[in-house]
Amino acid sequence: MVRTARRIYPTLRSLLLGAVFASGVTVATSAVVGCGGDENDPLTHVKKLSEPATRVPAVSRLVQFFEDAMTKDNKDRNGPNVKPLLDKIVEPMSQICANGDLDEKTQSKVVKFLSDARDARGAPCLIKTLKDYKPDSTEEDVRAAARGVGPMKAKEAAGPLFEAFSKLRHSKPKASLITRDVHDALLELAEPSWEGDCVKKIEVPIADRKDINVLKDQFYWQITCAEILGQLKSAKAVQPLIKIVLSPTKADAQATAIYALIKIGKPSIEPTVKLLQGADADLVKYAKEEFLLANKGEDGKVPEAATKQADTAHVAPSALILGSIGREEAVQPMIDAIAKADDTGKVVIARELLKLPASETSLKAVQGVYEKTSITMTIPPGVGARDQLLETMGYLFDANLVPWMVKNALDAKGEDADLEPMRAATLLTAMKLMKADQIPEVDKLFNSKINGPDGKPSTLGKGYEKEYKTATDLLKECGDKLDCYYGKLADPNSHVGDKQFVGMKSAYMVGVLGGDAARPKLVELLPKINNAAAKFISVQVIDRRSAKGDATIAGQLQKMVDEAEATKDSNKIAAVNPFKTVIYRLNARGQ
Repeated sequence: MVRTARRIYPTLRSLLLGAVFASGVTVATSAVVGCGGDENDPLTHVKKLSEPATRVPAVSRLVQFFEDAMTKDNKDRNGPNVKPLLDKIVEPMSQICANGDLDEKTQSKVVKFLSDARDARGAPCLIKTLKDYKPDSTEEDVRAAARGVGPMKAKEAAGPLFEAFSKLRHSKPKASLITRDVHDALLELAEPSWEGDCVKKIEVPIADRKDINVLKDQFYWQITCAEILGQLKSAKAVQPLIKIVLSPTKADAQATAIYALIKIGKPSIEPTVKLLQGADADLVKYAKEEFLLANKGEDGKVPEAATKQADTAHVAPSALILGSIGREEAVQPMIDAIAKADDTGKVVIARELLKLPASETSLKAVQGVYEKTSITMTIPPGVGARDQLLETMGYLFDANLVPWMVKNALDAKGEDADLEPMRAATLLTAMKLMKADQIPEVDKLFNSKINGPDGKPSTLGKGYEKEYKTATDLLKECGDKLDCYYGKLADPNSHVGDKQFVGMKSAYMVGVLGGDAARPKLVELLPKINNAAAKFISVQVIDRRSAKGDATIAGQLQKMVDEAEATKDSNKIAAVNPFKTVIYRLNARGQ
């Protein structure tokens, strides 16, 4: 019995020790797991970023934390879930990105996260991404970086962003997908240090439009830089921007260059006036050379007609610039220039003169041009000269012009085929401007007889009966009561279907009757005006009644533009697009 007990004891001891050891292992294992931390704590995964073996899943988990927090806070980066999270994870994520310790896929994931986070502490990673741009390779990362540094206003990213922009070739398939994002980021930063480089870029000549890839690249760089220079109000850029407008081979960039000159404002006036007067020999020569180059045939020769026009190639572009800027100091130089211009130049200058603050002298000068202009004359791009003047006169919102318009239309001589379109254009403008007591005068034009294309007599107003009745009914209802027209503008029914002309005519009547005091009321009504034409007319009234500019109203219009663009709705964006020129003009006049 004793021997048996002695044999059993070691065995029992061994078993007990084994059990204790096994238990110890279990405890130890449990302790190791415990050291790993709480998987739901972001800091647990931040620690794992330091180890290559756990880095990739840690990145994925941290990004998931961010996405979940953004969902909870309804995309508010300063929300109660997002902000504390970003305080913990942005810097370590940015650091590991800047160190270059990640594979391409994970690096891209971190770049996108930091771009979405819009946190200044993530800028080092985004800046590195821009610096490391490899064409045809890292475009998506550059897109993400641009989308981050722009809204963040990360000034330290300015240099790398411009370097990436200079490398981008819009002609390349991958690059073309991100050029918009880089463009938007550049405009959000608009760094003054870019001025010199941008001036150099817009000065690059385009001698041959046959190489489509060169055109795509050059116009991307030049249009973007023209926008930047306008935003910077760069006086140094005025002459290079004027050169763009003078160059037919740069037609794709001309509208942007004019917008830039409007934004620059007063510094653009004197050089352009000198050009209009022919006093800037270098620019006059440049305009002539560019015109001849653009009109050279495949045989290398320039047609005789183009050769004759080349000497005045600077007139129309300079008048267009001055008219677009809309400052009153250009009025007298443009009146003076009419006397020296050829027939086409007179019409173009007169048309642009109408866009400047009106005066009795300027109006008489325009009327003189109109009366001497042939009813068959056309101006580039092949539109009726008188029609152009009539349309622009409509935006003077001056009902006193109606009797003069009607008389000129009825007194005009010529073939019926030529008279009909001119008289029809006159009727449309008179219809828009006429007051209630002028209806009998306009009736004469509306009921005038003219032979149609088939040789049979017809009434001029045939085809405009609905619009004319709408206009006359509205005038009889509202008369000279301004509030009545405001009410029609505010009424949604005035902007749809057959009632659309009610809204348009009401906007014209506000311009005719309202004076400067109409501007704030129209700004208030604009969001309620759903018809694009009525909205456009209303903004033209604001422009016409703001001869000295108005930064406050410009800011209110800009807010509407920003809100429309934020919706990404193409129809809403198109509806406010005409606001931009008016915004630029209101700001430029106030300098």
